[in-house]
Amino acid sequence: MKILFLVPRLDKASTRYRVLQFLPHLEKCGVECKVISLSKVGLNRYLFYYHIIHADVVFVQKKLFTSAEIRVIRSLAKYIVYDFDDAVMYKEDAADDRRAARQQSRFAANLSHVDLVLAGNNYLADSARRYNSNVHVLPTCLDTERYTMHPRKASKQNAVTLGWIGSRGTLRYLKGIAPILDEVGQKRPETRLKIIADDFFDLEHMPVVKTVWSSETEISEIHSFDIGLMPLTDDPWTRGKCGFKLLQCMAVGLPVVTSPVGANREIVTNGSDGYWAEDHSAWVEKLLDLIDDAERREQMGQRARQKIEEYYSLEFAVSRLMDLLRGKGAA
Repeated sequence: MKILFLVPRLDKASTRYRVLQFLPHLEKCGVECKVISLSKVGLNRYLFYYHIIHADVVFVQKKLFTSAEIRVIRSLAKYIVYDFDDAVMYKEDAADDRRAARQQSRFAANLSHVDLVLAGNNYLADSARRYNSNVHVLPTCLDTERYTMHPRKASKQNAVTLGWIGSRGTLRYLKGIAPILDEVGQKRPETRLKIIADDFFDLEHMPVVKTVWSSETEISEIHSFDIGLMPLTDDPWTRGKCGFKLLQCMAVGLPVVTSPVGANREIVTNGSDGYWAEDHSAWVEKLLDLIDDAERREQMGQRARQKIEEYYSLEFAVSRLMDLLRGKGAA
């Protein structure tokens, strides 16, 4: 089997975790893989179409083509898979009605022309089923051999690090709980916040450790967390998010506190491997509960790791993908 992966860019997290990490495992299954970054196709369309014609499967990751482009690809491709882990049917800024309508139209056109849709969560899958009957959930998964358990820290119980990993594009969600973090900082002065990103902010009542994100160091930096954070607003865009920050923290055995939005509710079992926090008072309550109880953090973290191994491991994802491509899971 020859699979051609069409990705927006090679440096995007969705490309790394929903395509690139699959490649060695797919090749062991006898699959011949080729990846084309659409940001680099440019004018070399003939070579692009040549690869489509000679592939058994064209795997489109998140990119929405124009109606004309997807019709051309459909006419050339034997079998098309569309994979997405964000609410690409919406614009993040929903203020422009015309852009929003154009995005919805493009989403409908793309999904109606493909053979199989892989959605990162149930919310996305439900949206896709309006335009395609062969839709399956494939959550973003992690290589549990790379994401090892974090080492126990020999420190005082209440010297706790709250951790968040992301980018400047999502930093506003963390900024949104700044008053919560400041209140926690006033009540537990030895607590600190660690941000792993490409942009940062300061808090008035809690020290902030600022670490520039790097693919080489992100796992070791997550190991320095005691509690993982993933706050979100609740809107059509955020409901499409697939909880990747949660998965990263849980994979190394950390408890998490999160807004119960979209896939976050599916990933975190409230009170078992983490907490849902619906409002200001719940955030403060749950954070203080974990800050004050190292044993609870350890127990929740163990359950979090177990969940990743059972439901969000790379081995699970590769097996699921191969079954679907071989037709075992086709609707």
